[in-house]
Amino acid sequence: MHVRPSCAASRSSTRPVPDLEVRAAGAHDRPEVELLVDDALGRLRSLRGGDLLLEAIGIEQDTTPEALAIALCEGSLPSTTTYVATLNGAVVGLAVAVRTDEGVDLVGVHTARSLRRRRIGSELLGAVRSAAADRGVRFEALALPGDQTVKSLLEAAGFRARLLRMSDGR
Repeated sequence: MHVRPSCAASRSSTRPVPDLEVRAAGAHDRPEVELLVDDALGRLRSLRGGDLLLEAIGIEQDTTPEALAIALCEGSLPSTTTYVATLNGAVVGLAVAVRTDEGVDLVGVHTARSLRRRRIGSELLGAVRSAAADRGVRFEALALPGDQTVKSLLEAAGFRARLLRMSDGR
């Protein structure tokens, strides 16, 4: 397994996490997913286009982390599948995928801060990619302007930007 070197001056590890499991989220995951969603929403709302991305998958701007965790874990968002990465039974990461007429879009990946740079995001990305391949549909991943973390994750997995849509703000 190839492990990327850590960024210069980074104190985080790039060691993979052994015994990591990725599976579809269930209602029982909601309390732990809520903690990740709370952190993810803060980050998402700080990025240009974050609120529009949430809106595009049916999430209102003022949605609470609890309400979003319930929606993600109980399957109440149409055409959306949430994947969780677990370590020793604890949820340490999540990915959200949306089925479209054209295939599957990965719209979000988030990992526990204490376990970043351990390939958890890569494992989640791989699980969603495999699910799309199993269905025989195209797979794409979205990254917001300025989200260097997601951009780096996607580039490390071989993704290349193919379209940047710009808006005049209207």
